[in-house]
Amino acid sequence: MTNLLEVIEAWTQILDEGYGFDVIYLDYRKAFDMVPHMRLLRKLSTYGIGNQVFAWVTSFLSNREMRVLLRGQGSDWISVISGVPQGSVLGPLLFLLYVNDIPNIIKSNIKMFADDTKLWRMILKEGDSCDLQDDLKHLQEWNRKWQLKFNLDKCTVMHVGDKVATQYVME
Repeated sequence: MTNLLEVIEAWTQILDEGYGFDVIYLDYRKAFDMVPHMRLLRKLSTYGIGNQVFAWVTSFLSNREMRVLLRGQGSDWISVISGVPQGSVLGPLLFLLYVNDIPNIIKSNIKMFADDTKLWRMILKEGDSCDLQDDLKHLQEWNRKWQLKFNLDKCTVMHVGDKVATQYVME
């Protein structure tokens, strides 16, 4: 709720000042399932997570297996090397720690809630939409490095104001 209220306040202020803005709504594809354990642990280490907590999280993620059951028949067990356990208290926190550095790589405004992200910029001149496109490019580079992908079917662009909306490119 706070996320939504802060965004509405920011957007209202832009409109009250007589400007427009572009918003890119982003959604990560199977975000909670795709977080690679080893990369997550590397990030936790760089955040200074202490030895005992780090060991506990490592144990929490390690030696997980899964299989599929269909009509009483089960597949072979396979190791699970990615994903944060959904339905656990720790799973969403681990995902947030994994994506925690995203705001540091962009210049535009951003609000994140779980795997949903709103990226926006006030459009005063043509260069502003170029800056937003650059931020989108930086996010896509981050995605490649950290092995997450956008669900393009759930991503969209919205322009609010009287100027023509820019076409943004997402991979």
